[in-house]
Amino acid sequence: MRCYSASPFCVSGLSMKGAAYVTIQPKRSDIVVERNRAAVMRDGVKLYADIYRPDGDEVYPVLLLRTPYNKEDAQTMNYAHPSWYASHGYVVIVQDTRGRWRSEGEFWPYEHDGLDGYDTVEWAAALPFSNGKVGMYGFSYAAAIQWLAALEQPPSLQCIAPAMIGSDSYQGKVYRNGAFALASSLSWALFVSQDSALRRGRLDWASAIAGKYAGIHPLYKHLPLASAPGLIEELVPYYREWLEHPSRDDYWRSKSLQEQYGRITVPALHYGGWYDIFADGTIQNFNGVREGGAAKHTRDNQQLHIGPWYHMPWSRYVGELDFGEEAVSRIDEIQLEWFGRWLKPEQRELPSTPAVSYFLMGENRWRHSVSWPPPGAKVVRYYLHSERKANSINGDGELSLLPPEEEPADVYVYHPSIPVPALGGRSGAVPDLTPMGPRNQLPIEVRNDVLVYTSEPLDEDIVVVGEISVVLYAETTAEDTDFVAKLVDVYPGGGAYNVAEGIVRARYRHSLEKPEPLVPGEIVAYTLSLGPTAIAFKRGHAIRLDVTSSLFPTYDRNPNRIIPPGEVTEADFTTATQTIYHDRLRASYVALPVLREKKDTT
Repeated sequence: MRCYSASPFCVSGLSMKGAAYVTIQPKRSDIVVERNRAAVMRDGVKLYADIYRPDGDEVYPVLLLRTPYNKEDAQTMNYAHPSWYASHGYVVIVQDTRGRWRSEGEFWPYEHDGLDGYDTVEWAAALPFSNGKVGMYGFSYAAAIQWLAALEQPPSLQCIAPAMIGSDSYQGKVYRNGAFALASSLSWALFVSQDSALRRGRLDWASAIAGKYAGIHPLYKHLPLASAPGLIEELVPYYREWLEHPSRDDYWRSKSLQEQYGRITVPALHYGGWYDIFADGTIQNFNGVREGGAAKHTRDNQQLHIGPWYHMPWSRYVGELDFGEEAVSRIDEIQLEWFGRWLKPEQRELPSTPAVSYFLMGENRWRHSVSWPPPGAKVVRYYLHSERKANSINGDGELSLLPPEEEPADVYVYHPSIPVPALGGRSGAVPDLTPMGPRNQLPIEVRNDVLVYTSEPLDEDIVVVGEISVVLYAETTAEDTDFVAKLVDVYPGGGAYNVAEGIVRARYRHSLEKPEPLVPGEIVAYTLSLGPTAIAFKRGHAIRLDVTSSLFPTYDRNPNRIIPPGEVTEADFTTATQTIYHDRLRASYVALPVLREKKDTT
C-alpha cells in the first residue's frame, strides 16, 4: 500500500524561545506504508506493527512507538502522524503491545514490556531499510515501556523520548502518599478493558463497559471500589491487585524505575506538564538519570521540557486558562532535533540546547536553566493566620510572611459522604472524565469544610519555581484521615485558580511501607509536598492556600478508619473533626521557592 504525506514541512528557527531546533527538508513526499508486520518475541508470541518509511532503497534510522492504545491511532492526540516523521527521513514503526489490538498474547500492564521492547528494538534495527539505529517515543504507558526497554539495554537503542510519565508505579501513579488515585485508575481500567472484551468476542461486555466509561462520574461514588459497575475482573484482574496493596510493598518496588536509574545507558528527552499527574515523576526521572545513570554519556545527555499542560491534549488552552501562543506544544519539532542528534551522524554536532526548558505560568514565557530546580531560589514561608475562623472564603484566614503569635486554631468537620470535589488539578488522563487543569476554585471555597488563607494583594510579581511544600500542625478525632492542601492564584477580579495540590493519608505520615494509626486528639506535624511548579504570581494578585480533607474523585474517600481501600463501604464511614493550629509553637505554613528577579536599571 502506498500513501502520500501532506506537503513537505520545513522545520526551522527557534522552539520555546531560545532552544534551537534543526532545519530539515524532507527528501521526498512519497511514503510507503506496510500494515501488520509481525515481530516474533523470544517466547514465540507475535506482535504486529505498522511501518511508515520513505520510498526507495536507502536506509534510515528507526523511530519506534509501542502502544497499548491501537497502533493505527499512533498517539496522534499529541504527536504528528507517523507519515510526517517518515517524510523527514525516518522509518517509523508503531506496534501494538502484547495482548492489545492486533498483537498476540495476554495483556498484563508492564509485565512483558521490558523484554518485548528489547526484542522489538533489535528486530527493527535488523530490517533491510533500517540503518541499525533506533530511538523510541511516546507518552504515558508508551513512555513507561520506553524506560522498561531501556533497562534491558538493547544494543541498537540510541535514545528515548518519554513524555508524561512518572518514576514509581505506587507513588504518584496508583497511590499518592497512601491515597488511592481513584479517577485515573478506575477510568484507565475501564478504558483498556474494552479492547480486552472485544478480543474475547464479548460484544455485550464491550458495550456495557463503554456505557460505564462514558458515564463514569457516578461510578466514582460506588463502594466498595473493588466491585465498581462495569469492571469485569476477568478483563482487569490487576485493578483488584492494586487495591489489595495499599502500602508500597515488594509488589510495587519490583516495578519501580526510580530504584534502577543505574541501569539506564541512553540519552533521554523528558517531556512533562505542570498539571500532569506525573509532573513530579517526570522531573525525578530527569534528575535521577542525570545523577545516577550508567555512564557519563548518559548522565550528560538528559533534557527536560515541561510546560503548562495536563496529561492530554497539549495545548495553550488548559482547563479554564489560556497560557498564550508560546504554550503551543512543539513536541514534533523538538523530537526531530532530538532524534536527529542521536540517530543521524550528520546532525550530531548541532548546537546544544539547554538542559532544562520550563514554562513560567503567569509570565507565559519559556525559560531555560542548567538544572532543575533552577539555581538561586530562596525558600520563603507564608504562615497561616486567623483571628476568628478561616472556614470558607467568608472567613478571615490570611497568609503572611509574619510568624504567628497566640492565635485560635481553625476547626472543620470532614465526613466522607459529602467529600470536597476536586475542581481541576493533577489527575489523568481525559479532562471530560477526570479532574484536570486549572479551574476557578470559588465553588468549593464557599464550603465551611474548606479552610481558606489568602495573602494581601501583591505589591510586585513573585516568581515561584521549584517544589511547593506545606507544614500543617493538625489534630483529628479519628484513627485515620486525610489532609489536603492546595496552592491557588487569586486574580484581581476574584477568580481563584489552582496551581498545585498535595494529599497525605495520615496512617502513612511516617512511611509509605508501614501504616500507623493515629492517636485521636494528638497534634501531628504533617509535611505535604504539593509537587513542582513554575509560576509568576503577578502584581495585584494574591497567594492563597486551601486546606481540607478530601480531593474527590482524584483520590478515594478516607472513611476515617483503617480499612483496605477496596473494601470500604458507606457503613464504614465515620466523622472526623479536624483542628489546624497556627500559633507561636505550632506555626503552620506554605514554603515557596522564590526566584529573586534582577531588576532592569537601564
